[in-house]
Amino acid sequence: MKGISWKRYAISAGIGTVIFLVMMITQGGFTEPDPGIRWRIICDALFVPGVLLASFGLLLFTAGGGVFDMLKFSVMKAYSVILPKKKREALPKTFFDYKMEREAKERAKTGHLLIIGLVFLALAGIALIMCGQYDPTIWE
Repeated sequence: MKGISWKRYAISAGIGTVIFLVMMITQGGFTEPDPGIRWRIICDALFVPGVLLASFGLLLFTAGGGVFDMLKFSVMKAYSVILPKKKREALPKTFFDYKMEREAKERAKTGHLLIIGLVFLALAGIALIMCGQYDPTIWE
């Protein structure tokens, strides 16, 4: 892998870790004496960044795949009414032209968000299992 892709993974993991630490501090996860409650706080603190990163990754993946292209084109056409004539002429005339221009551009890679989010969710699952070891009533 290229060096830039590792930076993306590291930045995404760093953002998730910051969210995790903020949640642990605000919920008192580092000072909780009861191990069952501590594991519950850890599970919650891992689940939130996992869901955020994975959902943003999926949203960007679907947007990059062209799901929202028609909506983007229609908003651009509606906005072009207030643009000066010179800028309006530079915009694509038809949706087909817009799609051809869009496919010619290189798409940003967003898989790192989904992967890091899934790692956080897997860690939250492990923390949930550990929470169940100390407090079996959560399975009822």
